[in-house]
Amino acid sequence: MKTKLKNIEEKYSVTINYACESGSRAWGFASPDSDYDVRFLYTKPLEWYLSTSEKRDTIDIMDGDFDAVGWELRKSLRLLMKSNVPALEHLFSPILYMGEDALVSELRSIALECFSPIACMFHYLSMSKKYEKKLADETVRLKSLFYALRTSLAGKWILEHKSIPPVVFSEMLSIVYDDIAKEIRTLMHIKSKNNEAYLHPRNEKVIRFVSETIAVNDKYAKSLPTGQPDSARIDNFLFKEIIR
Repeated sequence: MKTKLKNIEEKYSVTINYACESGSRAWGFASPDSDYDVRFLYTKPLEWYLSTSEKRDTIDIMDGDFDAVGWELRKSLRLLMKSNVPALEHLFSPILYMGEDALVSELRSIALECFSPIACMFHYLSMSKKYEKKLADETVRLKSLFYALRTSLAGKWILEHKSIPPVVFSEMLSIVYDDIAKEIRTLMHIKSKNNEAYLHPRNEKVIRFVSETIAVNDKYAKSLPTGQPDSARIDNFLFKEIIR
């Protein structure tokens, strides 16, 4: 993986500051045919920033099962200030490919300040409702079920803890009743043995739990607080990384 990232640096004339795995491999419920969803942050040479013209601030690469997306650091920081969920989740991935300890620590500290429970809740609500609609048939794709589970549990976590939900899905099962958690773990094992197109008989108990969790999240979403980003601190961090 580091060789692929080094090749990206050379091809696009960038410095990759941070790179991680995202998606199902980071969440802990990958299928045998799941892609590698790599996400990275990068900086450009100083002269790139000393211009009034708008420049492309993303890099997208699809090469077989290697799906990589990079955001220029300023773009990512702007998204963090809005409590963008993908920007937050990437920084807390359990699978890191590049990133010095000090940089990772500061980025995560900034992310915690920017975290807005209400903004993230509405993101997770939107996603969980989208995937809930895919669970109506007698057989369902486990991929859709676990996306619905992950996003609805993330909302439940925010309601109960007012903190960023764990990226590793199994860590959120601590807020689930034991009987439901047991059913979910069984489904996780089945998903790990089957490709993403696999259809599984609907599990009424788990799907009912998803719908009930979404309903509670929806009811209390507007009561949640916002984030408190420190723009001066973020600007200083960006400047330090650009000139480094």
